[in-house]
Amino acid sequence: MKQFTLLYSIFILIFFASSIIYSQETPELKVKVNGTVQAWASYAQTNTDTNQVGFGLRRVRARFASTFGKHLKTFIQAELTSPKLLDARIEYIFTKAFQIRVGRFIGAGVRSGGLTSHTVLDIVERPFTAQQWGRETVGADYRDYGLAFLGTKNGFGYNLTLHNGNGKLNLKPSQRTTASVQTSGVAVSGMLFYKPKSVKGLEVGGYYGTGNKYQNDYTSFNGYIYFEPKPLRLKAEYISWTDKNGNADKTSAGFYGFAGYRVKSNIELVARYEQFDPNTNLTNDEQSLITIGATYSFYPAKWKTAKITAAYVIHNEASNAPTIDNNVFYVMGQYVF
Repeated sequence: MKQFTLLYSIFILIFFASSIIYSQETPELKVKVNGTVQAWASYAQTNTDTNQVGFGLRRVRARFASTFGKHLKTFIQAELTSPKLLDARIEYIFTKAFQIRVGRFIGAGVRSGGLTSHTVLDIVERPFTAQQWGRETVGADYRDYGLAFLGTKNGFGYNLTLHNGNGKLNLKPSQRTTASVQTSGVAVSGMLFYKPKSVKGLEVGGYYGTGNKYQNDYTSFNGYIYFEPKPLRLKAEYISWTDKNGNADKTSAGFYGFAGYRVKSNIELVARYEQFDPNTNLTNDEQSLITIGATYSFYPAKWKTAKITAAYVIHNEASNAPTIDNNVFYVMGQYVF
């Protein structure tokens, strides 16, 4: 009953605030349609004496965005390789410091996860720990159904997200039906960050989240620092989460350090070191990855529009981890339109 009262109060607040805003203007509708194509070629060692070479499509995305005046936005994004709705959100922008987002979207979480767009990935793939975090918390696509409060002011930013805790769970009970699953719990994720105007390219922040014990019970946190005074880019992030679904809690953790340098207006050399521990209660089960590569952009002024990134990944396992030869070389071409 307390949760219902809270949500009802939030709805009433949004309704009356939006009524005041929209009664003062005649909104103009603007629409934008675009997308992304990412093509992939790779050569990988899959075991001691086996390998794989081939071609594929990493992502084919279609996006629709619209604005209705200064205060209302909507955004829809779908993946077309294996058709799936990724994003479908509505945003109410009261001020830059206070915005509300509802629907299915990327909420507060790991900085190198969904909060970094697929169009501006540092190398070919996200850090390994960020990928594992997504799979074991909200979902591999980093999105969930929920309600978020977010904003920025004087360089400080925040994001508080209330969500189902399972990105596959689309809840919509009505007067005709009752919920088929137990959902009395709500997942809560929050993050704070700071981008000082006095230090160009600097961003520091952190996140803490708890899962829905009826869907996926976990606690999670991270801390990160990004410093990108072009042509140099430096990034570091630590990520940890505890799975509470079993008889005993299991904590996983990892970190990465990234460096990139624009040697020419259209060429960037990149490197990343990562370490991931799937169970901090065990010893010598860590995995480490060293990635070196380069990106060539056909249009330096619009870096992400058309580019090619090539990288080689050296994957090592500690003595108690499964040991296989699983290094990989891959190339990804990207076109954003």
